[in-house]
Amino acid sequence: MLTKLRRVLHGLTFVAAMLAAGPSSAHFQNFLGRIIHVESADGGTRLYARLPLAAVLLPGDWQPGDAVSYSRKPSGSDRPDALLLDTAALESDPGLLQERLRGALLLDPSVPPTTIEAIRIEPIGERSPFSHLAQIRDQLNQPLLLPKAPLPLADAVVDFSVFYPDLALDDIDTLSSNPREWHDIAARTINILTLYHADGSRRLTSQGPLHAVLQSEDTGVSLLTQIRSGYHHVLIGLDHLLFMLILMLAARHWRRFLRTSLAFTLGHSVTLGLCAAGWLSAPAWFVPLVETAIALTIVYSGACLLLGRGDRLLAGRVFAIGLLHGLGFAFVLQQASGSAPGDLLQVWFGFNFGIELGQLSVYLTAAPLLWLLKRYWPPVRLQPQAVLALPCLLVASVWTLQRGLDLAGAVGFVAT
Repeated sequence: MLTKLRRVLHGLTFVAAMLAAGPSSAHFQNFLGRIIHVESADGGTRLYARLPLAAVLLPGDWQPGDAVSYSRKPSGSDRPDALLLDTAALESDPGLLQERLRGALLLDPSVPPTTIEAIRIEPIGERSPFSHLAQIRDQLNQPLLLPKAPLPLADAVVDFSVFYPDLALDDIDTLSSNPREWHDIAARTINILTLYHADGSRRLTSQGPLHAVLQSEDTGVSLLTQIRSGYHHVLIGLDHLLFMLILMLAARHWRRFLRTSLAFTLGHSVTLGLCAAGWLSAPAWFVPLVETAIALTIVYSGACLLLGRGDRLLAGRVFAIGLLHGLGFAFVLQQASGSAPGDLLQVWFGFNFGIELGQLSVYLTAAPLLWLLKRYWPPVRLQPQAVLALPCLLVASVWTLQRGLDLAGAVGFVAT
């Protein structure tokens, strides 16, 4: 009895450690987008940019508990994703935000912008399209447009346009992000920079802090960047990792694991491709719906494993679960590339290939560890599958509740 109690306590300790790290980031929030369009206009250069609002407001040395401009925090929480945007303070005095935006992107040669022409702040899940320049010009046209509902700082993007008079686009050598950005945001940011020259447009992509050489001959979307994006997403997607772990624990033979893992891969590849081709739409409430459903798939799979019914995770059911996970991957792909759904086929292959490489590396790392665990597990009634399935199930249940509340807020059932 004492031995079983120890194991339960160990499992609960594991759960507490995972929950202490905070809520699982949704698939589409694992990456942040720094999307920039630069064109020649009115005898100078005009720049349209979409940045994570936290990248603009949080300094590089920020620590939980430090004051942040235009924000307020709920009592009892110092987490960065608990900070709420203080729209009243921002609306009454937007001068500091304008100053931060002027320094958010650095040009060489250094020419200070004279005018921040328009600013718009939106929730990341409801952001306006930011792919086509003509559409951006039409929609980004107000001096300051703010959300009406309370908005977490970590879930907000800021769009703005800035004008550099007497600076030709062809004279700009480099464009860089502010080195004082908070390091966590900078590391997770995908950069998409589009330059509009008289003879056509060029797109440059990268990941991490931005430092783009504008006069470089390198054109197009980097395949390596998309592969790295897909690979990185698998490694930081805790919900995805938990489901992969459950698949490995449920498989009693390598042939069955091969069938279920291939079914999962095929499922998420199908819906990822459909969304990339623009054949599946995503209204505002659809994103939290998919994220809630993904958490429920882990609850279901973990319950099957905990009850000794891992045989229910057949290839057909795993394929259906893969379809849901593919929708989550698609939102990441759109965020990472900065493109509209119909424009994503050019980067679909690289991103999906990166996902498969990430999954393969996880399987190759975890398989020998799980084999050793099963081989040398003490001969007691409590099997290692059940011990590992319990924390997966409990954590996924918490995610389901959190994401379910987000879904209820998105459809208007509860206030957000």
